[in-house]
Amino acid sequence: MERWEIVLVGAGAAGLMAAWRAARELGTGKVLLLEGNGKPGKKLLATGNGRCNLTNLGAEPCRYHGDRDLAAPLLAQYPPARVLEAFRAMGLVCREDGEGRVYPYNFQAAAVLQALWTACQEAGVQARWDSPVTGVRREKGGFLLETAGGEKLLARQCLLCAGGKASPKHSKGEGYSLAEGLGHRVTALRPSLAPLKSPAKCLRSLKGMRARAKAGLYRRGRLVWEESGEVQFGDGALSGICVFDLSARLEGPGPWEVRLDLAEDWEEAQVLGYLKDLRRQHPHRRAGDLLAGFLNLRVGWELVKLSGLAGDLPLAQIGDRQLEAAARLIKSWAFPVTGPGPWESAQVTRGGVPLGEVDLETMESRRCPGLYLTGELLNVDGDCGGFNLHWAWATGLAAGAAAARRAKEGPSC
Repeated sequence: MERWEIVLVGAGAAGLMAAWRAARELGTGKVLLLEGNGKPGKKLLATGNGRCNLTNLGAEPCRYHGDRDLAAPLLAQYPPARVLEAFRAMGLVCREDGEGRVYPYNFQAAAVLQALWTACQEAGVQARWDSPVTGVRREKGGFLLETAGGEKLLARQCLLCAGGKASPKHSKGEGYSLAEGLGHRVTALRPSLAPLKSPAKCLRSLKGMRARAKAGLYRRGRLVWEESGEVQFGDGALSGICVFDLSARLEGPGPWEVRLDLAEDWEEAQVLGYLKDLRRQHPHRRAGDLLAGFLNLRVGWELVKLSGLAGDLPLAQIGDRQLEAAARLIKSWAFPVTGPGPWESAQVTRGGVPLGEVDLETMESRRCPGLYLTGELLNVDGDCGGFNLHWAWATGLAAGAAAARRAKEGPSC
């Protein structure tokens, strides 16, 4: 039976970073990386629309959810500067976009993956693709791992870096069952950073349209969070980065609602004044064109209908109350929300192994010594903008360094 000092399950962001950090200390023949897909970093290649927003200079606990208070010490220990130092050591140059988001200098996610995997190879990491791990069992002196191909390996230490359930074409969440089998709890899992489902009838006709707005998430009529950005209308859902961030804040029973302010720089009185001026200056213009000079054309037409106006009616025949209704809709267009979209449309997983079950300095399990957990397997998820990848890098660095230290202190397999 093969024996290894460290075996890592999963070659995503956290797994590659942890493998590099461990092998850098231990050298060739000590660290094995097992990946169920045919190649490493498939999800990493898709991040940031292929540009890879790999961290954020504002990576503070307030931008995370779940056990974020417990995560604070680790985030302080591995700030963005330390993560970027690691990438620079691999030869990757990065740049910041002026709003805190950090990208590879060439804006290619493939460059990030190449830097990681090349650095792993140089450090002596061994890897096997198409090797999904189906079981991990605690054994005397380490862990027995079994793969779908029937391989059995003995590792003195095991790092679970298998990712979450979001985007199941990249990972399906097998790591959660492996963690449970080794004594860990897993909190309820749900999609996060996902579109928000809504039964609003107007969404079907608005499919494919986009509009700049301030989007506010309301629970039982009270504002929970609001964020500005481009909102995308889909058949049965709202999406866009600002909506994704709202989805991360769906906590507790509803009813939930998203309200869109399509004129966030104007007061409602200013909007109404504009509409009245338009009526006065263009009395023969069709009501259907009331908002054509102000909003996305199809979005404007839909709002005219929702205001109860006949599209062919001349503006001169529209009363003040109807214009007031249109102004209110522009400033607060409400969409009932029934929950986040499916796993296929989500970027990250909400929930996971509680942080209280791991040592936050090392990411080592408190329930199973020699086991380490990283990234999306843990009950921490971040906003859009590089926060989730930063968590993957930070936990990977911490776990890889700790496993290497432990390897040096004791006998190898």
